Amino acid sequence: MAKLSKEAVAQLLEPYLDDLVERHDVVDGALVVTADGHLLAKKMDGDTSVKRLATMGSSLMSLGTTITGELKMGGCRNIIVENESGFAAFMNINQKLVLVSLTNSPNGLGMLLSASRACSTAIAKRFNENKTDKPGE
Repeated sequence: MAKLSKEAVAQLLEPYLDDLVERHDVVDGALVVTADGHLLAKKMDGDTSVKRLATMGSSLMSLGTTITGELKMGGCRNIIVENESGFAAFMNINQKLVLVSLTNSPNGLGMLLSASRACSTAIAKRFNENKTDKPGE
């Protein structure tokens, strides 16, 4: 399989993130990170430290996988962080990629999860359809 550069992967991912944030008013930002914590693509305004968020997101997913494995509950699909002004959702796209999405709406969790799941499924399908495209390091 041919490995794509980070720049090529970012170009493939950006339209998915643009669609997620622009089509769904409740989604305030999104990024795709590697399972080992590297930022690949983002659609987020403001001065949020996305590199730190990428690292923390991958760590959370790893911890979630360990917890659900220990509890014999199967694989971890997502982690939801509730805060004072909304939610952050961390979702496995595949074994190598994680989608992080945010909403500042205290009532937006359902829509955030639904829209984010559709986005992560579309990204996973894109990389599964063309087996020659594999995110590089």
